[in-house]
Amino acid sequence: MKTKVKVLIGVSISAFVLILAISLGFLIYGAIYSAKVNIMVAPSTAVVRIGDGEYPVSGEFAMQPGEYAVEVSAEGFATKTGKLVLKDGETVGLNLYLESNNESTKNWYEENAGDALIVGEIQNAEEMKKVNVLLEKEPVLKQLPVTVEYYSDDYSEYTKYTISYVFDDSERGFYLVMKDYTGAKVGALIRTLGEMGMDTVGLEVKYEDLSSEGLGARAEE
Repeated sequence: MKTKVKVLIGVSISAFVLILAISLGFLIYGAIYSAKVNIMVAPSTAVVRIGDGEYPVSGEFAMQPGEYAVEVSAEGFATKTGKLVLKDGETVGLNLYLESNNESTKNWYEENAGDALIVGEIQNAEEMKKVNVLLEKEPVLKQLPVTVEYYSDDYSEYTKYTISYVFDDSERGFYLVMKDYTGAKVGALIRTLGEMGMDTVGLEVKYEDLSSEGLGARAEE
């Protein structure tokens, strides 16, 4: 009976030591590999090298914080290189697609729907970054589109116009669209945006005169 007790105690201690070792292993691994890289690369045939390691073209991977050289290559495509800086507790995206430099791959993204989808996602993400930068620079844009509609106190004057914006490749990054239902002209738009806090110097405005639609016309959303 005493022998069985000793065996049970020995097994319990061994199990405890094993659990403790595993727990410490996870803690040490988490402390060392405390950064992550999220990879989304096209084409699917690409080889992704980060530092001395080779990674799949998609997925999230734990890594040590630090600076890494990056190279993404695929046969028939132009190689892209750069660096990746990972900080403790940070997840960084490595999202890019290679461009064809060979006759054999010039229609690759038209012929491979999965890779084309990845390219679309990456392009959308890049556009959203530009949009967010612009919205931080021009916070008034967050309040657009806006419709201004009012009568004077004696109802002798009526004003109704809509201000919206469109992103473009100009130096400022956007242009304004004024849909005017009463012939108030662009001066009304400038006054409104000035009151909202926008610097109106040098604004590009595309004007649409909709005054012929009359007072009952509804501004487009």
